[in-house]
Amino acid sequence: MAKSQVGEESAVGCQIRVKRLHSTQVARSTCSKAKPSATVKDITTDKDTSKDQFSVEKLDGCRSGNTLDLHGKGIKKIHKFEKLPGIKILDLSCNSIEEIENLDNNYEITELKLYGNNIRKIKNLERLQELQILQLQFNRITSLRKGLLRLRKLQRLRLDSNQLICVESREFSGLSQLTFLDISHNQLSDITAVNVLPCLEELLASHNKLYGVIDLSKCSKSVNLSRNVLCSAECLGSLCSLQELNLADNQLKSVCSFSEQFPNLEVLNVVNNYIDFRDGLKSLAQCFHLVELNLDGNITETSEEEQTMHFMEISYLMPQLERLDGAPLNLSNNEKQNVPVMQKTPASGSLESTQKIASCMMDFESQMEDLQQSLAERFSQVKNLMASLPKKLPFKPSHTLSARLTPVPSYGSQPQTSCRSRSRIEEARSFAAQHFEK
Repeated sequence: MAKSQVGEESAVGCQIRVKRLHSTQVARSTCSKAKPSATVKDITTDKDTSKDQFSVEKLDGCRSGNTLDLHGKGIKKIHKFEKLPGIKILDLSCNSIEEIENLDNNYEITELKLYGNNIRKIKNLERLQELQILQLQFNRITSLRKGLLRLRKLQRLRLDSNQLICVESREFSGLSQLTFLDISHNQLSDITAVNVLPCLEELLASHNKLYGVIDLSKCSKSVNLSRNVLCSAECLGSLCSLQELNLADNQLKSVCSFSEQFPNLEVLNVVNNYIDFRDGLKSLAQCFHLVELNLDGNITETSEEEQTMHFMEISYLMPQLERLDGAPLNLSNNEKQNVPVMQKTPASGSLESTQKIASCMMDFESQMEDLQQSLAERFSQVKNLMASLPKKLPFKPSHTLSARLTPVPSYGSQPQTSCRSRSRIEEARSFAAQHFEK
């Protein structure tokens, strides 16, 4: 759902798996095997050397441009680097490092990769004033404390797959330019502290223990809170600019508030919850920018006919949708030609039939609207004609007509009348000449 898991670092041919046992889970990180031509002995000085530092000459073999790559070299300790001009990216990932140290002379570094080690505490980073990207995932960090306070240019931070139990606002207070934060796969029950990050755009906090009031009103683009224990989305607050939201595998029961909370939502994933969309679908349809929706695994009908009707209703209420449960919708002819041919499944077949039915219903509704408008116009014409007719007779009935309406005598004789056919014709002509002739 977020568009990228930024900073996934694994070289081609990566084979060694770094395993980290957490209190309730095992986090796995894949790292490359050390190259036989570049071992720890190659890049460190001899044991008899008094100075504990890397040799610049030996490190040149691990350098490429502005990058120093020490990934997966079996390093247990960060030795002192001699000043290496021009090094912007330092990769110490997938080693056995336990402490962050001896980086004071490398204050030009903008990206530091320390994932897949045995680090328990964040420290000794205050001299890295130019640092923009920090990767500390797959370690054993239990708390942040003051380790990040002075990294004022940091933009992207990964702390996923550690042992964090709590994060506090003061621990993030120095990260004024942070836009991306990944704290997934920890033991967090409250992440309200992220609201002190004024520039936060993307937040990944899946696989935690979030259940209560969170209030992520400062997050502007993408939020991933999948695999928590959230019962309601109302605790997230109002995120008017949010574009992507992943709430899969929680305990949500309703989406009725989504159109008010997330009016600009484009991608929504609520797979595997307890939502009955028969009640909340019309409300969700008010998210007019929604183009991708994933709602499989909720409380829906089980029969094929009911599922077809359900999909039909979704397609009808949200015609702007482009993807529904992973299946493409409303593709143009050019887009359909570019879609790879796949074996049809019952789900895709039902979606196709749903689209056809929805299209027929829309045509039928259009015809009904035209007919209704035509009937309204005709009714208006009749109404105007009736209004133009006189409300009273324009003449007084003649005595002959009154005589004609005289009750029949009981003794059965013929009624007496002086009315003749010619006289009636004359009266009609006179009436027509008076009222209809111009």
